[in-house]
Amino acid sequence: MSGQPNFPFDMREYTCFSIINCPVDQAIQLLEEYPDLCVSENRVPFSFQIAALPENEKWTLLRWPCPGRFYDLMNLTVWLMGYRAGLGGENPIFVALPPTERAGEGPLLARPDYDNPFGDSMLGFWQNWSFDYTIPGEELRWIGEDVFPQEYFFNGRGYSSTGFQLEWLKHLERILSWEERMILMEK
Repeated sequence: MSGQPNFPFDMREYTCFSIINCPVDQAIQLLEEYPDLCVSENRVPFSFQIAALPENEKWTLLRWPCPGRFYDLMNLTVWLMGYRAGLGGENPIFVALPPTERAGEGPLLARPDYDNPFGDSMLGFWQNWSFDYTIPGEELRWIGEDVFPQEYFFNGRGYSSTGFQLEWLKHLERILSWEERMILMEK
């Protein structure tokens, strides 16, 4: 096995998305309610861009302005599932695409661990290493190389298929209908 990446991950210049299979208006509602989960001190404004994917409008992209705290990247992605029936979606995904000069690192991918009854952990994949991130404790456990390859996140492997295609995130300039939303989040 090669050496695992250092945590916290260096995601400078990565393009980060929380992605959910629900309408844009539901994603906006959940995004606007998210600050209620944050500690009220030391908040900073984050301005997100939100749009439906032209290839499949049931998927909503929430583009992070810059990589936030890893905790927020994961927690907000899980939050997009919603807290009641009919609000949010069932297949949230986190995707971070590397800049051209770091393309060899590959994307960072994460999705909820659907086998966790508490719904408070994410399974991820970066630089050929798989991880389990527990949200409340902010703890990361390296699982091993290629345990959850890219196909795991988008084609099932015992979980519901998302139907999402990573190629849809290429050429974002074609999405002309980004909505800007600002919320306060912890530093």
